[in-house]
Amino acid sequence: MQETLFCLSVGHFLLFTMSDSNSTNFINPSTFILLGIPGLEAAHIWISIPFCTVYIIAILGNFTILFIIKMEPSLHVPMYYFLCMLAITDLVLSTSILPKMLSIFWFYSREINFSACLTQMYFIHCFSVTESGILVAMAFDRYVAICDPLRHSTILTIPVVAKIGLATVLRGIMLILPHAFLARRWPYCRTNIIPNTYCEHIAVVKLACADISVSSYYSLSVAFFVTALDVFFIALSYTQILRAIFRLPTKDARLKTFETCGSHLCVILAFYIPHLFAALTQRFGHNVPLHLHILMANMYLLVPPALNPIIYGAKTQQIWVRLLQLFTHKGCLSCDHHPRLWAHTGSQGNIQYMQETLFCLSVGHFLLFTMSDSNSTDFINPSTFILLGIPGLEAAHIWISIPFCITILGNFTILFMVKTEPSLHVPMYYFLCMLAIIDLVASTSILPKMLSIFWFYSREISFTACLTQMYFILSLSVIQSGILVAMAFDRYVAICDPLRHSTTLTNPVVAKIGLAVVLRGIMLILPHPFLARRWPYCRTNIISHTYCEHIAVVKLACADISLSSYYSLSVAFFVTALDVFFIALSYTQILRAIFRLPTKEARLKTFGTCSSHLCVILASYIPALFSFLTHRFGHNVPQHLHILMANMYLLVPPMLNPIIYGARNQQIRVRLLQPFTHKGT
Repeated sequence: MQETLFCLSVGHFLLFTMSDSNSTNFINPSTFILLGIPGLEAAHIWISIPFCTVYIIAILGNFTILFIIKMEPSLHVPMYYFLCMLAITDLVLSTSILPKMLSIFWFYSREINFSACLTQMYFIHCFSVTESGILVAMAFDRYVAICDPLRHSTILTIPVVAKIGLATVLRGIMLILPHAFLARRWPYCRTNIIPNTYCEHIAVVKLACADISVSSYYSLSVAFFVTALDVFFIALSYTQILRAIFRLPTKDARLKTFETCGSHLCVILAFYIPHLFAALTQRFGHNVPLHLHILMANMYLLVPPALNPIIYGAKTQQIWVRLLQLFTHKGCLSCDHHPRLWAHTGSQGNIQYMQETLFCLSVGHFLLFTMSDSNSTDFINPSTFILLGIPGLEAAHIWISIPFCITILGNFTILFMVKTEPSLHVPMYYFLCMLAIIDLVASTSILPKMLSIFWFYSREISFTACLTQMYFILSLSVIQSGILVAMAFDRYVAICDPLRHSTTLTNPVVAKIGLAVVLRGIMLILPHPFLARRWPYCRTNIISHTYCEHIAVVKLACADISLSSYYSLSVAFFVTALDVFFIALSYTQILRAIFRLPTKEARLKTFGTCSSHLCVILASYIPALFSFLTHRFGHNVPQHLHILMANMYLLVPPMLNPIIYGARNQQIRVRLLQPFTHKGT
């Protein structure tokens, strides 16, 4: 907090000193124009998605690190104090860049005030130097802890740690301060357009119509001084550390000692390698395309703040044990000494209770009621199943979970846009709302339990909740396929018979189509959980999957499951074949109508109204088809690939659908921009 407040004070001072336009006779523009990534303007929306994801991960991860270290007294040691400084630096650094970048990509808000531009430039370079200094301090901490462990607590006391942190911040402030003042003094009489996503120092001073050699030489000197000196001290620390490690008597002792440095080494590589590559391409890569320069510069600044908390969270036992304890009963505190019990004790916590409650809504209540009579069968049913996640990739569970965390926001945005904009109250967008609701429920049926496996090792799921989850997944997949058919029919009527579109697809007709699609999904899948309920499970209760997939569950039964298998195949073939047939029939008629149009522009404009729907169809059916084929015939395909494909087939379409419609549909895009633009526009 002290570092942040101090640097914010410097920022206010810079804004104040730079705002006096009468203090210089040079010509300074009132604003700069940031172009984003020249040459990739059409892909700005798509490029923003990974950057926005990285920013969300950086914010959540670093705040989690700060919260856990504050709440856990055992983490109040120098190593974690330096980690807190790194987290604060990462938060300020990423927040200095991302909001403006996203406003360029999403809202075309390219202007930035001259003083704000210089302040942003100052913060970026200042905190980059500060972060490099913190990495040196962390290397020194590891050196003392390994080479002189008995004196570690007396050398690195809290006042010493605070002084090291203050010295690191002051070094960044003082070394970068001349950049802003030199940039302030140059005359800018050429242009005010910066081909970048943020106010990068070289990109700004290149616009000056004066001799900027002083600024260039000082910038190079600082970059060389900071990088060379910091890398030298880090290398010196690790040379001494490695010498001390190789003196240890046993291999296990050497490995255990070296593991205490593993997180720090990963963070160092994540920081310096992109930095080095970006600096080399900037200085010597004259033949490298401009957009690659800009992408590398953004990745160098934004990827380390997202990776640092993940690296320390995944590789530091104290942090993820403490994170696990926050979500489980206090009785689980003893799990610190019994890691093998985490998967079982986690099931007694509040997470699983919330997940199973979410699964048991509407139809789930009916299933719970009908399946709860344990006296109605003489077969053996386990009380719980154990979901293993992705066998063979347990070490990568944390990394695999990251891309699956961004499926909710887009669909809620679609629902909000359609609800608040009267011009979108037409059949096409009603069907889109149905698709968004189905995507939300489908992803919510899978994701919470999957993340509890990946993050908290909570692998148990009750037998009834497992069957209910299985039912929701299958029925919602059938419903989603039916909605895509309904949307194809809407496009067919709109293009082939436009004059009767509003009378054919009235609101009651749209509601009836939606109800029919939902009822079809409910009725076709209803036999699955009842058949699965009747089988005896006397082999094992372990499911090698991240969710209760139908085939994975019934394969555990020690009985003839041919009836369930044949019914499952029949439903899959009936639904897929029938729906694909009707979609193909609709688009055959649509293409015939399009090719009858007199001009190429009319044909392209008409076909453009179908492009979003076609993209959604491909995003839904291609992963489903590939997953089905690998499951049925890919006996030589590794099991983890089967499971990854099954998860992608269910979770990628809900993530892509709102992006496709939001990026390609003008009405939604315009409606989304309206709250952020002037009324006059």
